[in-house]
Amino acid sequence: MARSSLFRASIVTMSVLLMTAFSGANAQAPDPDILKVEHASGERPSTYTIEQLRNDFPQHERTTGTPWSPTGATISFHGPLLSDILAKNGLADATEVELRAYNDFVSKITSDEISRFSPILAIEQQCQDEDRTSGLCSNDQLYRPLSIDDGGPFYLVWPLKDLPPSYVPGRNSIWVWFVAVIRPVQ
Repeated sequence: MARSSLFRASIVTMSVLLMTAFSGANAQAPDPDILKVEHASGERPSTYTIEQLRNDFPQHERTTGTPWSPTGATISFHGPLLSDILAKNGLADATEVELRAYNDFVSKITSDEISRFSPILAIEQQCQDEDRTSGLCSNDQLYRPLSIDDGGPFYLVWPLKDLPPSYVPGRNSIWVWFVAVIRPVQ
């Protein structure tokens, strides 16, 4: 009987410890539907929802292949310019920024690359016939939110045909999907 009580108490203690550990880890994990932009000055970071990125910034379309697309295949992405997001957050003069993905992947992008190739932070992609057939898009809908399978909800997209040949595959790390945080490199 005492062994049974001791065993039960051990199970309860382990359960509480595991729940505490997991709830603490989840409290620290970023929300994948919120983009966080950190500032060089150490002030409180700005955060943006998909809706805020859609409404607070001019939207741009980028029709391009990706390094992983079948040859000749293109997708039309939609979202704000990375440079506009940086400018609104006082980071236009940063010589390099770091994009951290939800899975902790990190890529560093130079200001020269940003000004030369004008990447967008895609939040949507153009609806295709199969999207309408499957119900992802209505018949009159032009764009749909990026899903996790598409690299969303935030995906840094470049004009593949404009990138120097040395960028593919040597610099494929600039195509960042699941973007969670943008910060200046110190």
